[in-house]
Amino acid sequence: MRIKFARLSALTALISAFGLMTAFAASASADSITCNTKGSIKLSPGLSEKPTVQNVQLKGTLSSCTGTETTVTGGKYNAHLKTAEPVTCAALSSSGAAETPESGIIFKWAPHGGGNSLGTFSMPLTELLSTLSGKITSGPFNEDTISGNVLQSYSGKCGEGKKPKKVKNGSYTGSITVS
Repeated sequence: MRIKFARLSALTALISAFGLMTAFAASASADSITCNTKGSIKLSPGLSEKPTVQNVQLKGTLSSCTGTETTVTGGKYNAHLKTAEPVTCAALSSSGAAETPESGIIFKWAPHGGGNSLGTFSMPLTELLSTLSGKITSGPFNEDTISGNVLQSYSGKCGEGKKPKKVKNGSYTGSITVS
């Protein structure tokens, strides 16, 4: 009788532990958030008619966030991207220049104390509607994917005039989802 009770107790504990692990696994992947985003873009050395690899720095804000299983209401982020190959002014009117896979992003979630997340990030360099992609690799939303759409615009006209100027600054608006 004691052996049966011990086996039953061990089996109950095992089933309970498995159920608890399943509940945590389900809640870890159930968190998601969608936010409005806007920000600035800095290109270095700047777009011109001469093909050049561009370093792209994004500084953005997140607002009007809604989601499930999260208290995040907004935040800020910085992303450092680099085009995978040399590009010219033509990138702005095409489907966009892709970034290298090493491109990274840091999210600082709000309200204060919401933590930071690191991840990979991609946003093609174009003035056409573009798709965001990436993955959170640490912090809140760990292992969730980044998606969304943004519309970019750049100041100045690339390569026009007697002394053509490089396009170095832009802005964007759209939405980001992390799920």
